Amino acid sequence: MSRRQILRAVVGPLMVACLVTACQPEPKRSGVQVVEPGTAPATTAASTAPSQPPAPLTGVPAGTPAVATRPALAVPVRVSPSTTPAGLDAADVVYAEFAESDSLHLTAVFHSREAAKVGPVTEIRPVDIRSVAVLRPFVGYTGGPTGFLAQFKDSKLGGITPDDDDKAFSGDYTSTAALWRAAPKAAAPPTPVLDYATTPGDALAGRDLAPARQLTVSVPGGPPMVWRYDAAKSVWTTRVGKATVAATSVVVLTTEYRTLDVRKPSPRSLPSAKVFGQGAAIAVSGPSGAKGTWRKPGQDLVCNVVDADGGLMHPQPGNAWVVYVSSTAKVTLG
Repeated sequence: MSRRQILRAVVGPLMVACLVTACQPEPKRSGVQVVEPGTAPATTAASTAPSQPPAPLTGVPAGTPAVATRPALAVPVRVSPSTTPAGLDAADVVYAEFAESDSLHLTAVFHSREAAKVGPVTEIRPVDIRSVAVLRPFVGYTGGPTGFLAQFKDSKLGGITPDDDDKAFSGDYTSTAALWRAAPKAAAPPTPVLDYATTPGDALAGRDLAPARQLTVSVPGGPPMVWRYDAAKSVWTTRVGKATVAATSVVVLTTEYRTLDVRKPSPRSLPSAKVFGQGAAIAVSGPSGAKGTWRKPGQDLVCNVVDADGGLMHPQPGNAWVVYVSSTAKVTLG
């Protein structure tokens, strides 16, 4: 079932009930196609070969039916400028929060691909829970402050730490194989979070589409995150710590950041992105970029990213990064 079918079957009744509270109507899907001048729109040849269902988090055909129907995994990863993270390119979706001391707090979500090494694994934080609860993943993490652990328990997500089973971890790292072995066998696959293009040539947005070769996120007091388009591979790349990572699509969501004062087990202050609400969005996929808005009413609902006409953006199938930035950040397309 596609994300749009799921939105109609599950979210539709909820949207009707929410009319009295000013909920937005279901975003529409644009039918714009992008083709090179002098060429005809691409067509898909008929094939008698059996096709695998698309993986819900990438839109790319799953390797096997078993892959398409297994549960997702989520792993919080802490990356500093001196860190060499592992496994990020195998993630279907990565959520990124700008954390303390020029570091990134990442939530790597795995479903369609394997990673022999993932990490360094870190503590659970509110951004992890609020970003991925709708996907119902099994979470591998290292614990966390008392209040964050209480939020994780309330979310009813399953998970494992080195204290629960040290065989699932090797130092600061884990693997998807170890986490899938520990995950409940009857868990459901994740719901789609992006409305991927289904026809070759589909545009990212129906309005205000612009050529893009670079996406720069500049945050006060920290180094910029610069994504560059690799036309030969049709991916966007950037440096995260000491590693180069690639994504088919990058979505930047502007939101409020707050400071959380943690008391237990040790006092400290942490920046935290507000995942619920709405705000400005910029997305890139293929050689194009578009501005729009995002809306996520609650923890168990997907985040809709729409263009200037209110239609759902539909990036090219593949892995995606979702980056939370504060209103003081500067996001530019070049």
